[in-house]
Amino acid sequence: MSRSIDDHAAAVCDALAHGYDAAVAGLELPLARARGRVLARDLTAPISLPPFTNSQMDGFAVRSSEFRRTPDGEGNVTLPVSGTQAAGAAPSALAPGTAMAVMTGAALPAGADAVIPVERVTPSSFDTDRITVTAENAATIDPGTFVRAEGSDVERGSVALPAGTTLGPAALGACAALGLDGAATVTVRNGPAVLVVTGGDEVLAAGQPLEPGAIYDANGPLLEAWLEEAGAFSVTTLSVTDDPEEFSRRLRKAVAGAAPHLIITSGGISAGAFEVVRVTLEREAQMWFGHVAMQPGGPQGLGVYRDVPVVCLPGNPVSTWVSCEMFLRPALADVWGCCTPPRWASAVLAEPVRGLPGRTQLRRGVLETTDDAAREPVVRCVGGASSHLLMSAARANVLLRIPAGANELTSGTRVQILPVSGGAIRQETASE
Repeated sequence: MSRSIDDHAAAVCDALAHGYDAAVAGLELPLARARGRVLARDLTAPISLPPFTNSQMDGFAVRSSEFRRTPDGEGNVTLPVSGTQAAGAAPSALAPGTAMAVMTGAALPAGADAVIPVERVTPSSFDTDRITVTAENAATIDPGTFVRAEGSDVERGSVALPAGTTLGPAALGACAALGLDGAATVTVRNGPAVLVVTGGDEVLAAGQPLEPGAIYDANGPLLEAWLEEAGAFSVTTLSVTDDPEEFSRRLRKAVAGAAPHLIITSGGISAGAFEVVRVTLEREAQMWFGHVAMQPGGPQGLGVYRDVPVVCLPGNPVSTWVSCEMFLRPALADVWGCCTPPRWASAVLAEPVRGLPGRTQLRRGVLETTDDAAREPVVRCVGGASSHLLMSAARANVLLRIPAGANELTSGTRVQILPVSGGAIRQETASE
């Protein structure tokens, strides 16, 4: 049985809703451990930002009215310099008819209502006892010129960061500016407790001697890292063999011990002779197994095991990863709210790409940087289309959605792109 990508995404979302637990959906964490999490409650500002009115520029604090003394603003204005206001110093008072040197970020002297940059006065220096401002520059000095008013970013007691904000670098910087250290607690949206099941007779844990015919387990660490980044409450891993009876026994024990809200399996669901996940779950759970019209990641499974939702992913590492981005991320964002939903954008192809009949292709790619702001983003595929090419996938920072069809998409064709978790931060330039 085959499904479209959209139909399977909706089915995964419905399945995760079955395991939703409101009692664990909100979690208080110290800021030091909340990076990448999504706020569950509004964060109220404990202070105003800026906490005091200050200078936006290195220059001279003045009364704007001092520059309206000549008819129609004609003529230059000369003022004596009455002192210096340094950043970090308590605010002083500006005497009428004078200017005061003021540094960027310094408190605006009492009585001043504007700042004129040092490069707009004569001499353009702080080593002077008087400044002259031309009529042209004087005409630009209004109340509030180059002044950052107290509370102009956020006022004390108002919402600084609303619920739904991802605590990325900018948000964490804002928290620090508000005086919240790493021990300050915030309430974040908490994801499910997840049991991850990977393995097979040929799969070994990293660090063991690699025997003939064996491979190392990439999917366990991949899923654990992906789920933690996506806001899962906890991740328990289980490595299994291809013995159905052992698989059944160990799965029952793991579910009883971990009490997960979600089970994710990787591998063992295709048409081979030793598809232990499919054989066992078809016997012991309410399951759907079939194909989604996409490549990689076609084989998929979904159902309920002992009242716990089960999402069965294909076993090739790239298929597992792509399935997480296409199906798990939107479901976790919609049901649990613990991660940001996928945000598709568009770019143009740097090179021709041929589609597949009947299946949407999800190629891995890297955006190219450009100095031309008017130019559309350009994306280049990295590696081939095969689902075992994990090294090239690790270089990608986007997925390209290539529509089904055997036609070749020429370079310059606009395609949908999806920024992906864990992809390369570096963007290649067109010359690379």
